[in-house]
Parts: sequence; C-alpha cells; structure tokens
Amino acid sequence: MKIKEQAIKELELLGPSELMKLYEIIISLKTKPKKPKIKKELGYLRVRKALAQCKGALSDDILLLREDRI
Repeated sequence: MKIKEQAIKELELLGPSELMKLYEIIISLKTKPKKPKIKKELGYLRVRKALAQCKGALSDDILLLREDRI
C-alpha cells in the first residue's frame, strides 16, 4: 500500500487541470477496448483451399511455363 499512499500525496499537489487529465487516464485504463474476434486462418490453409479446385498437377503447369522461356 505504500505506492498508493505515495500516489495520494502526489495527487494532493496537482492542480485542477492535471487532476482532470489524470482522471481521464484512469478511466481509459479501466475500460479495455473490445476487439472484434477475427478468425485468423493460417496462410498455407488458405492456399490449400484455393488449390483444391484445381484439376491436374500444378507442377506440370509450372514446367510448361518454364519451357516457354527457355
């Protein structure tokens, strides 16, 4: 409780405008912002979902594209 007593002593030395600022800080510390719960999906799972629709082997398509450049 020593810290609380020290804080009270310091509060007594503050002026009205400083007290108002401190009060706003205390209120903001007490109210925690609610973050929307966003389901984070791992990147590789998104890629797997996207590639699930593809027919055939993707590696064959990549090899064909590389042959065009050679």
